Amino acid sequence: MKIFIYILIATVSAAVFIIPVSASEHAEAYVLIEAETGEILLSRNENEQFPISSLAKIMTLLIIAEELEAGNITLADSVPAPAGVMDMKAPVIWLNPGEVMPLGELVKAVIISSANDATLAIAEYIAGSGEKFAAFMNERAAELGMENTFFADPGGFTEETVSTARDVAVMTAALFNDGMHNSFGNYFTTRLSEVRKGTERETQLVNTNRIAQQYEGILGGKAARLSLANCAERGGMRLVAVVLGAKDEDVRDNLCTELLDTGFENFEYFEPETDALSLPPVSILRGVEKSVAVAPAIPVRFISHRDEADGAVFEAEFGASESIEAPVETGQVLGRFTVRLGDKVVFECDIVAVHCIEKLTFKKSLEFMTKGFFGC
Repeated sequence: MKIFIYILIATVSAAVFIIPVSASEHAEAYVLIEAETGEILLSRNENEQFPISSLAKIMTLLIIAEELEAGNITLADSVPAPAGVMDMKAPVIWLNPGEVMPLGELVKAVIISSANDATLAIAEYIAGSGEKFAAFMNERAAELGMENTFFADPGGFTEETVSTARDVAVMTAALFNDGMHNSFGNYFTTRLSEVRKGTERETQLVNTNRIAQQYEGILGGKAARLSLANCAERGGMRLVAVVLGAKDEDVRDNLCTELLDTGFENFEYFEPETDALSLPPVSILRGVEKSVAVAPAIPVRFISHRDEADGAVFEAEFGASESIEAPVETGQVLGRFTVRLGDKVVFECDIVAVHCIEKLTFKKSLEFMTKGFFGC
């Protein structure tokens, strides 16, 4: 069956915001997305492919974070530098083949100064070779739906590694969602640091992401020549801005900043009142109860435009089987909940059972009959 619920919400039906400066005309592509859903809020040429250079290291860091979370590696691991580090172009930390450094120090060099030799050392430590690690990157990209991306190596060492503003935003959101980036402490917002501290070969690290210490709410990101990706959070809303192929570094930084500013100033989450989303129970066949209450699997919220409260009507559609046979488990998927504004889907999730329903067996029937007979 399909049951329709109509909700009147004071929010915006649609809006178009223009970046207020000419900087937007001096970048090949840009995009602003909401990190949780991936919804595109602002964009230009967001699906056009470009070489992304060191922005590829965002995927490298995502894989490292996931390996740390899985317990396959630790930041204390000793990582030997492979012979290939001698071929790496700047930025580097001048690793010598066979030199051993803690994984955490190498990760710090990748995040802060985008060190290519440190990137290669980590990739070979995890996967056995740079080629195998690049294959892991492409597999992960496919899982994230990054359809226009190809990683030729672990760090964007050549122009063969290509992606789009939208795809870069997707992998950046993945790194900063669910606390994945927390494995790296405050490296993303550190301006100056060092590796091999206190030795003759101490090497200074300078953050290539120039707005990492300046922007309010910034979580971090990566800079690469004339491109930049950053994630920031304010008021519980997390946004990702990506700029590719800017005219110069000032335009790159200003446009990324203004994308984030525009997002935080003009968009907000909307969470409908729970009462407005009351869903009819699903009938249960051959169960100890005749029906089960259902609810959305996750909180219902979506992005709306802040300043144009026109009272737009959102249509909430609940679709589920007319009945289901017991037993039913708590959290079992029983349908789909979709919220639309016109033809646009603004929210979608599963409908799940609120509690379990046991199957009505002969033994259970006797129990119920006994209770009814003796009035207990």
